[in-house]
Amino acid sequence: MTTVVEHDRLPDSPEAGPDRTVPQAPDGGARGTSRSRMPVVRTCVVTALLVAGAAAGGTYVANHRLATGAVVTLDDATLTADALPVGATGSGVVTEILVTEQTRVAAGQELARVRLADKPPTGDRPAVEVLRAPTPGTVSDIDVAAGGVVGAGEPVITLYDHTRLSFHARAGVEQLRELRLGMAAQISGPGLARPVPAVVDHVEARVGPDPLSEAPLSEDQREAHDQLTVVLVPRTDAVDRVGTLVPGLRFTAGIDTDTAVGRTPAVNGAG
Repeated sequence: MTTVVEHDRLPDSPEAGPDRTVPQAPDGGARGTSRSRMPVVRTCVVTALLVAGAAAGGTYVANHRLATGAVVTLDDATLTADALPVGATGSGVVTEILVTEQTRVAAGQELARVRLADKPPTGDRPAVEVLRAPTPGTVSDIDVAAGGVVGAGEPVITLYDHTRLSFHARAGVEQLRELRLGMAAQISGPGLARPVPAVVDHVEARVGPDPLSEAPLSEDQREAHDQLTVVLVPRTDAVDRVGTLVPGLRFTAGIDTDTAVGRTPAVNGAG
């Protein structure tokens, strides 16, 4: 007789069942990387916002200063040089020109030769006077070409000192009242990669009778007539840069009226 023994069937183990999906542990490494990147991203965003805010603030300050009149702007600030004419002691004929315009010369350098007519000849030819540069400078004009006749004291060559250039700008009465000697200025315009620092040096006085004082001028003409010339000189550290520019060029001068507090008024009654 055969006996069949039946065993109770146990539930399948979760680890062993072929149809069961084993749950995966969270990816701690990826989550950690994401968390580690968050402070960097926040820092970059904050930095960008701060830079943008600083730029906007700087623009606001500059515009505010202009709006409140802290800067007096003078257009047509002309680069100006004092002429230094060089001529012969007597009349004669220019035989040689030894330089060209815009040439820089050293003190004592030969510029031209003039055969003088009003001196007795030495041997079989008249005396020749050599014209030399009295100081270092730049040739601005050849006044008399070779072969030309020149009188005593008339300029043959005209120089200017490129280390003593200045900017001359016209200013009205109301603008002049805002200015004081020594105020800082910025010169900008053609040929300048960046503004040239300068200072208010003086205001040119108008001397002698004024032929237009009683003339029937229009309002615009009267306003232009009443203007005076403000002279600005480049700061010492900008002299070499200004010396490369050609006199006669026009620029714009922005004068900071918050500087030179308590200094001498540019004109009487500036207060």
